[in-house]
Amino acid sequence: EEEFRELVADLNVDELADLVALAWIGRGDYDVSEWANAVADARQHGAKHVATYLLGMPMLCDWLIDGLDALGVS
Repeated sequence: EEEFRELVADLNVDELADLVALAWIGRGDYDVSEWANAVADARQHGAKHVATYLLGMPMLCDWLIDGLDALGVS
């Protein structure tokens, strides 16, 4: 958990928004075609407590992997 928090703390605002959007796509909140909307909404979510927010997702690892798969990155 500490390593994850440190990793997230080193990200800039754009990277944080992308990470949250990726989790949302993996979770099914957005379709991959809605990437720009997901990122915009993630920016509105704010960058202050992103690590805590993401760590509160019970299936974060799976959702990040699913998001990467949806984007064709993995």
